Amino acid sequence: MSITADWSPENPILAYLQTLIATKKTLPYGQPVVAHASVNHIDSASLLRLAADIGPYIAILQIPADAIDDWSSDTIEQLQHLSRKHRFLLWEASKILNPLVNFISRADTPLETRQVLVDLIKKSYTSGPLRTATWSNLATCWAPAAPIDQQENDILIPTLRLAAREAVATTAKIIQTEISAETNNYSSSDEVEMVIPYTETSNGWKEFSPNNTGSVLRKSSTISVTTESVIPHAHVHTDDGVPIPPLLARSIALSLPSTTEYAFTSEFRQSTIVAACANSDFVAGFATSEPFFVNHRGNDICDLALFDGTGNPQLDISAAKLATLPYVNGQQKSLGVFSLVPPSLSLGFEFDPTVKPDGITPSESDSETPYTAQYLYHLVGQAVALREKNRQEQEASGPRKQSVGPKLIHLPVVIVV
Repeated sequence: MSITADWSPENPILAYLQTLIATKKTLPYGQPVVAHASVNHIDSASLLRLAADIGPYIAILQIPADAIDDWSSDTIEQLQHLSRKHRFLLWEASKILNPLVNFISRADTPLETRQVLVDLIKKSYTSGPLRTATWSNLATCWAPAAPIDQQENDILIPTLRLAAREAVATTAKIIQTEISAETNNYSSSDEVEMVIPYTETSNGWKEFSPNNTGSVLRKSSTISVTTESVIPHAHVHTDDGVPIPPLLARSIALSLPSTTEYAFTSEFRQSTIVAACANSDFVAGFATSEPFFVNHRGNDICDLALFDGTGNPQLDISAAKLATLPYVNGQQKSLGVFSLVPPSLSLGFEFDPTVKPDGITPSESDSETPYTAQYLYHLVGQAVALREKNRQEQEASGPRKQSVGPKLIHLPVVIVV
């Protein structure tokens, strides 16, 4: 079963993930794995070593930047270097941009109050010690909680979209200035990426077009990278047909409210889903702890809105009502579901440096498979087997209903210790 069947995203992050699935042969079982660096990695050296070890086998690295003791611009540059080398995206995952759950777009919140809070959220995205928008492809945010049929009243997501555009424009200008300063030193041996002309998305935001891969003119000599703490992987080549990541592409993932937590209302969950549909050029999808990846139900938005991650039905919304919403009624769109793989599936894992999982092809026969790479293959293999079992049970229970709204791509999130 093809992961990307009938999947045509306009979001550049999802478009790149689609490309990775098709071209990056070292992804465990062909899955676009999201690796979440655990609290064991609290300094730059440890984080960079982890990124070097697992970079060839993942699609996205979630980084707890706020927990890194010596976080700096050098750390960012080294992460971007590894991202380019091993072809994976970066996701700052230690903070949620909008910490105000179910508040920003409530009808009883004065507009002046909302504007002040949104401006503060924008600053936390672009400024401060992390400056997330300047380097991270993805960030996490609670939805604005606008009524499902009044998404046009939201000011949070448009503000974050604008903030991302401004941060990208500033970064591109700095890079072009560096190039101009070194034009006379250019030689044909320098690595150069070419700017791809922008084309607008349906919402008119040039920076987030899938045709803009985020490539920028930047000579490799202008990137200051300290490599002492980075372990190179000789079996990873830059000419393997896998395109470099879109360094200037920005998206957010909305935190999906859990149905098992009393703090969240069903209306907030529905609003989150509709907000993503209404802003699919900038919202890549949903971040959730619910086990959607292993508990397969389907690949359209109905399966997310009508059921929780364990298959329990949601009683406050129907497929008929969902289909009437203008933001949802667009099957040409796509959204990602970034769901946590239960760590319990790693039980029984034993590291064997002589084992070479499919897709790992060391350049030297006596080289060892990294522990983290073997761990990823084991855990994802268990998750894929469970997902396939659940899929077969679902198909045996009866014919599929008619699809409604955007298609979903399920991405497993693995906590790497």
